[in-house]
Amino acid sequence: MKQKWPIYALVGVLLALSCSRMEPELGRIASFVESAPDSALVALDAYDGMLLSDDRNRAEFDYLYAEAFYRSYYFLDKESEEALFGACSYFDAHGPALSAIKAWQLLGAVRTASQRYSSGMICQMKAREAARKIEMSRMRYAALLLFIVALMATLILYSHARKVQTEKLLIEEKNENDRLMSVAEELQSRLSSRENKREKGAKVAGIDMLDRLCEQFYVYEGTTNLQPRILKEVRSIVEGLRSDPKTQKALEETLDGEHDGIMKRLRESFPKWKEEDFLLYSFVASGFSSTTIAALMEKDKPYVYNRIYRLKGRISSSGDPAAKEFLSLLDR
Repeated sequence: MKQKWPIYALVGVLLALSCSRMEPELGRIASFVESAPDSALVALDAYDGMLLSDDRNRAEFDYLYAEAFYRSYYFLDKESEEALFGACSYFDAHGPALSAIKAWQLLGAVRTASQRYSSGMICQMKAREAARKIEMSRMRYAALLLFIVALMATLILYSHARKVQTEKLLIEEKNENDRLMSVAEELQSRLSSRENKREKGAKVAGIDMLDRLCEQFYVYEGTTNLQPRILKEVRSIVEGLRSDPKTQKALEETLDGEHDGIMKRLRESFPKWKEEDFLLYSFVASGFSSTTIAALMEKDKPYVYNRIYRLKGRISSSGDPAAKEFLSLLDR
């Protein structure tokens, strides 16, 4: 609602500008001056023009009197014509433009009827100028209204875009949190499922902390007590497996302890492999799912599938005596 106040203010201004300040009695007489000019003239003669409140009403009175008199007798005396010319000049300078048009047209008709054709033509030209002012004013108001509509449409679209963007960010954040917790669950089940792994798990940074965080997550999930710091710490554990050499080395040591130094032998057999290849091998050998591996390596699942396929091909074609053993851990 706050955004709409400029429109209400503008409408108020336009209404204020368009509202007539004519005296009520003059407005009543103006309503029948064309249909009953003689009655209007009688009413104007009975009206005390000295009581008029301002120049606007003085000009209205002079115009109405001239119109009623001319429609009744088809001429104006010099005094009434001068008063009508004064009304024309006032409306020309101060408006309203519609009153200026009618006043100039009436004065033009009066002067043309008295064979002052040149002067009458000038008055008609004045009336056309006043009409052009109205047209220009309408165009300005239309342009202003169009600008306001465009501005409001822009604000509405911007507000909608911000809302959509905020909702999208919230959905992405929720999906990221769900994905991290899914990874955390698998890490816990794979790295601390058996008692002997718990003892070796001291080498893998954060496993005990992960147990506590997962317990809290399941207890407080869906409540306001699930603090952002929980997911932050889970994220730090996942980041450790992604990029922390110490955490990655501890994972390899766990595999070495379970499979007769398989990571050491793998490094000796394939010294030209990239670290990313050994990391991928250790994730697959540890039993992580393709979804978890994709999250840990920050890659798409098709990329992970392709890299695993290439690792299998390189091991198979190497002719290494332990190739069958190396491949057995990739087929889990």
